Amino acid sequence: MSRGPKIVAIGGGTGLATLLRGLKEYTRNLTAIVTVADDGGSSGVLRRELGVLP
Repeated sequence: MSRGPKIVAIGGGTGLATLLRGLKEYTRNLTAIVTVADDGGSSGVLRRELGVLP
């Protein structure tokens, strides 16, 4: 059985997860490069209120 085309997806968050879930229907050759960023929203609150790094 063919594993399908090789696909690399770059991104993060819900959009990447949704894309990969859909692509699994067409290929088993998936590679994901997941970016991680923090805008300081809820983790900023934790830092200020508890004085700790999240």
